[in-house]
Amino acid sequence: MNVKGKTYAVATGNYYTSKAAVRILEKGGNAYDAILASLFMSFVSEPLLSSPGGGGYLLAHPSGKDAQIFDFFAQTPKDISLQNKDFFPIHGDFGDVQQEFHIGKASAAVPGIPAGIFVIHKKYGTLPLQELAEFAISTAYSGYKIEPLYAEILRILRPILESTPEVTAIFENRDKQLYKTGDNFTNPDLARFLENLVTHSDDWFYQGSPMKSIIKDIQQSNGLLTQRDFHDYQVLVREPLVDNIQGWTIMTNSAPTTGGMLIIEQLKHILNNPNKPDGVGIIEAMMHADGIKNSESIHLQSSKGTTHMSVIDQQGNVASLTVSNGEGCGYVVPDSGFMLNNFLGEEDINIGGFFNFQPDSRMISMMSPTILENHDCKIALGTGGSNRIKTALFQVIYHIICGKTLSQAVNAARMHYENDTLDIEKGVNLQKIESLLGSFGKVNQWKTRSLFFGGVNAVRSGDCISATGDSRRKGVGIIGVI
Repeated sequence: MNVKGKTYAVATGNYYTSKAAVRILEKGGNAYDAILASLFMSFVSEPLLSSPGGGGYLLAHPSGKDAQIFDFFAQTPKDISLQNKDFFPIHGDFGDVQQEFHIGKASAAVPGIPAGIFVIHKKYGTLPLQELAEFAISTAYSGYKIEPLYAEILRILRPILESTPEVTAIFENRDKQLYKTGDNFTNPDLARFLENLVTHSDDWFYQGSPMKSIIKDIQQSNGLLTQRDFHDYQVLVREPLVDNIQGWTIMTNSAPTTGGMLIIEQLKHILNNPNKPDGVGIIEAMMHADGIKNSESIHLQSSKGTTHMSVIDQQGNVASLTVSNGEGCGYVVPDSGFMLNNFLGEEDINIGGFFNFQPDSRMISMMSPTILENHDCKIALGTGGSNRIKTALFQVIYHIICGKTLSQAVNAARMHYENDTLDIEKGVNLQKIESLLGSFGKVNQWKTRSLFFGGVNAVRSGDCISATGDSRRKGVGIIGVI
């Protein structure tokens, strides 16, 4: 869309999350103010994907300056020797598939999001944190209508949401049933927590009353976290992984994470073999990345409960943010309205087996907030989707490089290959890949477009400014002029 004037673009996984960013941009805030406002709102509007009890990554590219990765993902506990840990399996009901998760207080790693908020705000923020959290706080008090997609997520994760009285109290309506489509969801405890958080510093969370309450409960119930784990948590800042491909500069999450590297490897593989039909080339590139993962023993660690936010402001500052809370561990921080993560209980994150990790280490993730740049535009994008993150972003970026619009690239049908299994979303041209289908141990042909294939939320600056929220996860894109 051609728009004249000072423009902005926002894309997130939810209307309220996008609206929070827009409100701040229209008040004169920059992209980093807006992304923090979106993050605050995601705690309210996407509470099973995003939480102060989780972690994430921001890729920040201020106009005219170098890009930086802010790593505020979770840290493993220093001591894992405790016996009889509070750690047990539950099963999420996805309809045709049952998936096992592990929850309990011993499944929680040290959360990084509160620290990330303050570090990002100190570095790039221009408006007071109280103002950035205002819309999230008021919405948590007044409530919003539950949409069908979120009602389905509540149903899938019912065993977690009924695992303790405290978490049940957050997610049940006045009829003592899980919130359903159309119900008004409120969370006054979360509102009060956010009011306290933004009027203090991160020391309040990591050394004050929240930490003391968490440690008291966890140590009484065979969890692992200690005061030292909270006191010693730090945000890590590093350079992104950068590569140049067919006129585009690609910036993404860097080592020790693996997703960005595998995205770039897939792009190089398909673009170095240009004579293959698109579908065949995409599959072979995904197989190439899977081979790298297997040959180099790369641990594709990724959380399932994940969401992404992208913002480009009127000055050309770019923010690409991906966060996760896993599925939540069932433990609610007292009087705070949110669960701690269950990262230590996610099989995808614990390839070597549960509690076989390096103590006091930064957990590694597939999350890959990404920025593309060429001579006339910038694009910010990212996605949730567990191990599908690397294949979803690869395919969207490939379509962009090949000249598709942002909307076309995000909405194109996707595939995913991993461990000799090919998943094919509805809309893929099967005739182009028919010759390969017999090569796999298992082929799943999906009858619908599915959130299984990720939720890419992307924005583009320049003359053709655009914002696209992935319809698979009911994402919302908004552009505007100031």
